[in-house]
Amino acid sequence: MNIGCLNKRINILTTTESKNTVGDTILTPTVFKTVWASIEPVSGRDYVEAKKYQAELTYKITIRYLAGVTPDMTIQFKTRIFLIQDIINPFEHNESLEIMSIERVVKNG
Repeated sequence: MNIGCLNKRINILTTTESKNTVGDTILTPTVFKTVWASIEPVSGRDYVEAKKYQAELTYKITIRYLAGVTPDMTIQFKTRIFLIQDIINPFEHNESLEIMSIERVVKNG
């Protein structure tokens, strides 16, 4: 199976709980794994929420197979953050993962 050109370096982030200086529990993003990926736009939609224009873009992010990736993780590519929606293991061959994710872009005005 050909998984295409993996030419983007991404971080797969998980969240860990820790305590701050006053003892409050805080959630801290932690790098689960840094991998090569391809990022392809799939669809987009625009909407207004709380008087702000928002664009919601759906992407398919393809990586080599990696055990342990779950939908509660996020993906970081440079300054962009993608929320994982679905994880597909094509044909259950454990060769690649297709990660369907959403990037929300907030624009004022």
